[in-house]
Amino acid sequence: MACTNAAEMERFWTEMFDGKAIFRGQMLRQPFVRMIVCGVTLVFREDPDFEPPPGPGAEFAFRNHLGLRVVDLEAAMADLESRGAQFVLTPARIKEMQQAQTEGTPKYLETNYIAPPLTRERIDAGEYGIDLAIMVGPDNLWIELNQIKEPQDTQWFPGQLS
Repeated sequence: MACTNAAEMERFWTEMFDGKAIFRGQMLRQPFVRMIVCGVTLVFREDPDFEPPPGPGAEFAFRNHLGLRVVDLEAAMADLESRGAQFVLTPARIKEMQQAQTEGTPKYLETNYIAPPLTRERIDAGEYGIDLAIMVGPDNLWIELNQIKEPQDTQWFPGQLS
């Protein structure tokens, strides 16, 4: 991922998520760091042409973000806030937005495909659900934490969290 400061990204991911740098150096003559974070490899490379997306206050203008699945969203948020995380979207705020939506207003998110065996009826019956929060990182990188409830027969996430 392009960034303005690879060392700052490394510091953030190490402090917030206990990430571990496994390589540092130059990639295309620009500083980079390769890290293991939450079981995923992330690579951050400084790019002099990179323009960070809008920051806090422009939450709905972001385009790119990373999503991390958590077992307990409230506990994860509390832990990250104790480390200095700033959340720009919380489950409570999302509920407020959903309640404020009026008929005739465009929906923020509309789903036009649901992978089998899940169906709209199963979702409406409560078999699937997602709660999420979004925090901001360096370069205004949006990091989504999501707690997902899903039926076992989807098998979307082998060895899924319980």
